[in-house]
Amino acid sequence: MTCRRTSSLPPDARPQVEEPAADPLTDRERGIPGAVTRTASLVRAQVCEQFPCSSRWWGSGGDRSMKALSQTSGRVNEVSVRPMDVWGEACQELLTEVAKAKKLGTIPSDDARSSWNDALGAFEHGAGECVAGTAAKDSPRASGGIREVRKGIGRLAAAMSLIRGDLEGH
Repeated sequence: MTCRRTSSLPPDARPQVEEPAADPLTDRERGIPGAVTRTASLVRAQVCEQFPCSSRWWGSGGDRSMKALSQTSGRVNEVSVRPMDVWGEACQELLTEVAKAKKLGTIPSDDARSSWNDALGAFEHGAGECVAGTAAKDSPRASGGIREVRKGIGRLAAAMSLIRGDLEGH
């Protein structure tokens, strides 16, 4: 499905996007790149008004999913400097968020779709290897999984940047 830019929706027809509850940790403390956070805020502010088909995806969980993936992948990155026994739980949380994201269906932005799918794939494979490695006390396998999750963080940031570009008409 390809989205087309339309005129602004009247205020009463715009989907309502709830902000998540405040969290005591900052995105920086979680290891989430600032570009991801800034892009998520921009997308949240603009997508519902400018792209009706994106607003359906965004309003049906796309916004929550991108933020959750950013937070949980950042947590995996954060715990990677701690003892290996805490890695598995963080990686399992990321696998849970990937499964939820996959249920959303195809991302409407043609430009961002490849990066989004690459991010989900890197998160799923990396977190799976992390969980398996920690369960088997196989540090090289678990570490390799975390490196794959880090690649996914970059791919997620690229997807969000591409969505931003779509919204700005570039």
